[in-house]
Amino acid sequence: MFLFGLTLQLGCRPPTETDDPELRNEESLVGSRTSYEDEDEDANLDASYGERPELPALKSPEEKCKGKGDKRTCEMVDPQPDVTAAHGARKLMGRYRWGMDVRTVMAQLEKDIEDEYAERQAKTTDAVEQDKNREWKREQIAEIAKNHVKFEEAAHHRWGVSLIGHEFVDNEGEEMVWVKTATLKKFYFFKDDELYKIIYAYGMQAWPGQTYQQILDDKFKKWFGVNPERKAEIDEETQIKLIDYVQWDSRDNDRVRAFDMTAVHGAFVVSVVSGEAEERYGVRLPTRQDQGEFSGDVADVLGGSDICYDEEGNMIEDEARCEELRGY
Repeated sequence: MFLFGLTLQLGCRPPTETDDPELRNEESLVGSRTSYEDEDEDANLDASYGERPELPALKSPEEKCKGKGDKRTCEMVDPQPDVTAAHGARKLMGRYRWGMDVRTVMAQLEKDIEDEYAERQAKTTDAVEQDKNREWKREQIAEIAKNHVKFEEAAHHRWGVSLIGHEFVDNEGEEMVWVKTATLKKFYFFKDDELYKIIYAYGMQAWPGQTYQQILDDKFKKWFGVNPERKAEIDEETQIKLIDYVQWDSRDNDRVRAFDMTAVHGAFVVSVVSGEAEERYGVRLPTRQDQGEFSGDVADVLGGSDICYDEEGNMIEDEARCEELRGY
């Protein structure tokens, strides 16, 4: 499993590594490493993928009220929502940039593994533990290559009935690389070998006992802004609502969305997509009606043999807890 340095925060600004001590040491609750020890890395990314404009400083939400007497209502309003969303999206994406090819993204994921491997080795002088760490690194790097998927009918993949089944089109030059930790699955999507979308699927165990609305209010709105636009996808033929979601539009022309996918897939989902790419390829949104049987790889993403469910239907990935529920 990968350990990433970005943690949650308490104010309406992007996450920092010193905020929210309760979650400071949690695994991958947000995204990729974003604290660069080498400042040249940013310069190299700018040279390869274009320099991003410097964002204005973040501003705190302001209370806005309307009406009088008993009809007076107040709410917190972000004075520059697109700037807040851009800061949050950049923090979430870390070192990844739109337009990266598959090999570059895989190399970045390998760098994450190398970073954690170095941390693990620095913490022990035991030869047996060091050997285990080396084996862990080999397994994790091999997993990245295994988790590279080309969306072609000829490949007979089964991702069409998975959590991300709505995110791709077969036989259109689309690919994906995915990774997982104890609490988070991340999916990197490519069109014509260019990264344009990242999906973050947080297992319910990331924030035990909390509802989607609580996560939205306490986490996502603090990352991306207090005033997301509420949206819904409606089936044009039946007029049935397929999914509710919220969306933040960033100064970088990225679109950040949050979905409640706990009913079917046991996950809180955040997606970040290049607005420019989405205008070319079209908006792709999930529904709560996904169903079907899964292949081994797909089942591994949605929950494998070490997954079980509690009495309320919540997904549990803790093996000891699963054994307790199963009565082992």
